[in-house]
Amino acid sequence: MSAPRDTVRALVTLLTACLIALSLPARADAAVPVARVAGPDRYATAVAVSRSTFPTGADAVVIATGRQWADALGGSGLAGAGSAPVLLTEPHRLPASVRAEIERLAPTSAYVLGGTSAVAQAVLEQVRSALPPGATVTRLAGADRYLTAVRVATETVARAETPDGVAFVATGRDFADALSAAPVAFALERPVYLVDDGPRVATVTAALRAGGVTDVVLLGGTAAVPEGVERALAAALGGAEHVTRLAGRDRHATAVLVGEWAVAEAGFSWSAPGLAASTAFADGITGGVLLGTRRAPLLLTPSDGLADVVAGALYARRGLVTGYTAIGGTATVPRHVATEAQQALVAPFFSAANAMTDVRAIAGFGARGAGSVAERRAFDHIAGRLRSWGYTVTMAEVSVPDGLTSHNVIAEKPGSSADVVLIGAHVDSKPPSPGANDNASGCAVTLELARLLAEAPVTPTVRFVFFGAEEIAGDTPDDHHFGSRQYVASLGTADRARIHAMVSVDMVGYGPDFHVRSLGTGPWSCVTSLQAWGAYTAHRPSYLKDLGRYGWSDHEAFERAGIPAAWIQWRDDPVYHTAADVASHVQSSRVRVTGRLLRGWVLALDQANLDALR
Repeated sequence: MSAPRDTVRALVTLLTACLIALSLPARADAAVPVARVAGPDRYATAVAVSRSTFPTGADAVVIATGRQWADALGGSGLAGAGSAPVLLTEPHRLPASVRAEIERLAPTSAYVLGGTSAVAQAVLEQVRSALPPGATVTRLAGADRYLTAVRVATETVARAETPDGVAFVATGRDFADALSAAPVAFALERPVYLVDDGPRVATVTAALRAGGVTDVVLLGGTAAVPEGVERALAAALGGAEHVTRLAGRDRHATAVLVGEWAVAEAGFSWSAPGLAASTAFADGITGGVLLGTRRAPLLLTPSDGLADVVAGALYARRGLVTGYTAIGGTATVPRHVATEAQQALVAPFFSAANAMTDVRAIAGFGARGAGSVAERRAFDHIAGRLRSWGYTVTMAEVSVPDGLTSHNVIAEKPGSSADVVLIGAHVDSKPPSPGANDNASGCAVTLELARLLAEAPVTPTVRFVFFGAEEIAGDTPDDHHFGSRQYVASLGTADRARIHAMVSVDMVGYGPDFHVRSLGTGPWSCVTSLQAWGAYTAHRPSYLKDLGRYGWSDHEAFERAGIPAAWIQWRDDPVYHTAADVASHVQSSRVRVTGRLLRGWVLALDQANLDALR
């Protein structure tokens, strides 16, 4: 970024109509369908799942509190053994919609999980009054969550048609790992036991033996189920070969591993996996019944965006997935998460780790003044990366003051349309700064976008330009943006008309505030399109106008030429243009947000969206 640092922020309110006109759904030609099973709250979602899974009624029903997760975790296995839905209730009131669903199901038995603090006796009686005459109600409860889980597991084994001696074991201190196994527990009618690393271990191991369990599948890593617990289980069951651990680096990775195991060992299929929130238990527990019936894995996701490990697993199976089932409303599985799941089948996910590798490499060349040896080394690094992904690379000379020569590095990803979206970043830095944030971060994001789009089907032709000599390189403030100015000046009339949007990616590695910026004098469509996509995801950049008569990044020349242009930036950076702007200063979380937003925006652009840009 070439202009002096300024802390004054000029916020401009953009027309809501523009955002609506440029809203960006997933490309229809690339998207698999997402079916959503949901109600206005967790109780209604459970009812919706029940209606989808048991349209003509059920012989049994499992009921647990919707306020606490521990008692409900074992309900999936019991529901499978009884061919029953899992419904949720308030602790002291049976919701009307749940009562109506019990009446519709007309089961001959009901299981209430947990003690009276979880499901009050009055609620149990309300359940009883909703059942047909002669139906039974059984409360399964222990002195704590671990003993309640033992009671539920014991009943699961007793009701299973063909118990196979295998049980799931998960931590009783959190719900996510057991949640990921809910469809498998239902489909295989397997009990779920909860453990801690304290005195309850002996109680649980005794219950396993008494229940005829011969093998266990541990869910989660050693932080969830410690190695000491694993050894105790192995000793109780006759050896380590009777214990299998499914553990990823976090709850999302563990859910992927459980899904892989279910496909390999339990007849599951990747054709239509489920999506549920990783930060709430209710929808996954009740939705596990539906997914278990379909033998579909349950993938857990944060609400702010699809987890990278999930996106990677889906891309690896892109030839198998034909649709998704989102469990829960848009508050738990937002629309943008469902779209990201669709896009995961089109292109690899944006890897912040890959981008940070390029940040370190480019900043490692040192201060990259225009026309310097360090700048040329950075260009050679960028060109080499692009060629390694199959791009044809053009290196165009750029004249700068004092007889020096800089360059623009250009590569292009052909789309189904000849209309161009140009993603650019400047390579130089202002000495003595090694320019990790300004602007190795923008180069790294642009490179990672080029990598993941290299073999992806896209509508726009995506042109990547790494500009030289963006920083002030002469005696006056006008001596800047040489690479982008000369690039625009070289374009013929038809070439300019083909460029429907230009995005400059500049200083995207540090700061609390995310902005899309422009001079405010050219077409607004690129700004509003980026904001629309950002609003659609969890990271809408606010608008900040460039102050003064200069553009603060390489969008300036494009905007002055009438091409829709904008630049993306995080700010403020306290080490801007100083020697302290090193790679360790760059925040990978900011790089990740920027890259994910641009990836989603490009993948969502169809011809109608391109036409709206220009």
